[in-house]
Amino acid sequence: MTFNSLIFIFAFFPIAILAYFLTPTQKLKNIVLLIFSLIFYAWDNPFSILILILMIFWNYASGIELKNAKKKSKKISLIVCVVVNLIILCVYKYTNFILGTNIKIGVPLGLSFFTFSSLSYIFDVAYGKCRAQYNIFDLAFYIAFFGKMSMGPIVQYNDMEVSINNHPMKFSLFKVGMMRFVKGLIKKVLLADQLSLIVTSLTGNSTVLGSWLLAIAYTLQLYFDFSGYSDMAIGIGNVFGFEWKENFNHPYTAVSVQDFWRRWHISLSTWFRDYLYIPLGGSRVGNIQYIRNIMIVWLATGFWHGANWTFIVWGLYYGLLLILEKFVLKNMLSKNKIIGHIYTMLVVIIGWVFFMSADISTAIASLGHMFGIAKGFADGQSIFVLSSNLAIFLLGIIFSTDIYATIENILFIRFKKKGVSFMMILYTLLFVLCIAFIIGSSYQTFLYSAF
Repeated sequence: MTFNSLIFIFAFFPIAILAYFLTPTQKLKNIVLLIFSLIFYAWDNPFSILILILMIFWNYASGIELKNAKKKSKKISLIVCVVVNLIILCVYKYTNFILGTNIKIGVPLGLSFFTFSSLSYIFDVAYGKCRAQYNIFDLAFYIAFFGKMSMGPIVQYNDMEVSINNHPMKFSLFKVGMMRFVKGLIKKVLLADQLSLIVTSLTGNSTVLGSWLLAIAYTLQLYFDFSGYSDMAIGIGNVFGFEWKENFNHPYTAVSVQDFWRRWHISLSTWFRDYLYIPLGGSRVGNIQYIRNIMIVWLATGFWHGANWTFIVWGLYYGLLLILEKFVLKNMLSKNKIIGHIYTMLVVIIGWVFFMSADISTAIASLGHMFGIAKGFADGQSIFVLSSNLAIFLLGIIFSTDIYATIENILFIRFKKKGVSFMMILYTLLFVLCIAFIIGSSYQTFLYSAF
């Protein structure tokens, strides 16, 4: 089950809201949401729920062990707990990559995401950021809540600890959440899914124009797909009384790679910063140690995304760029934001070529086509795709910036209730259009569900 499926929108989600609203106490409300979360998780593959339950029990016991362990044994307990979590992740996600085999292994939905949520809890207990959770249902709710479990955002346990038993449903936040959910659905269905058709049609095109259009379409598709999911997830959290941090902040307006990663998949970047980069020493070390820390973090970031050399190269590519910016490009980029933005978008698009390619040779070939080693500048297919989809490209570029949010705010400030009413009508019409698209062409899964 996914957020953009009809059964979720018109059955699962409304029933979960109603059941939550009718349940009398917060403790029982959490158990109700936990039951719905387990149903959500087991919907497509009932057997995968065993892995989720196993990890919940393991981390519950490990948290209590860490809390009670003496100083000398706490480090060993922490290492053992982390290793077991990573072994489960690696067995399902990296066995074929490590062994060079092609065994069919069904990776449980959201394994990378709920593993990182589990590790967040373990690290927070070990570092004294929070207390050990003695109520297994509360910990299970944090790890498995359907609003964030499958593809994030990766809400750190110390950020959610207090609200686990204090997230009453507020009408004002409920309205914000439902609107946020609809906005995310619009991003996914009307922008990402339409851009995916362009990506599919241009795959294999070896002209300069076709290769650039493919890379740009994928760049926009990935943003609207994942940020749309994040909007829907944050909206679901709002509906049930949670207020989570943003996961995207218009990353394609960034003026440096460092700025880009402050804006893209913020919860993942924050996780690696807090639980890997800072424990390694962060930036408060010598230059050699700093370079080591950056490369370790970005090697891990690439490997987290998937068992393929393309992801590893993609991670190391960003690590090298961040080092280059710190020691060489920092002053130049800070002086001219236009040059900084052009440079950033160029390197981001190149990075996504590795991200979307099946293997390194395909990525290199695609980059070669983009930079002139191609079968001509353009062909009939690439020209047709550009001319017939120019509007979707322009809309994608505009809506990836903060222009739309600025216009919306101006409407609200100038026209007040009339502006709000107009936007409500507009979003209602766009929601109906989304449903028509879903019915007409069947929904497409989210790209990050593969990670």
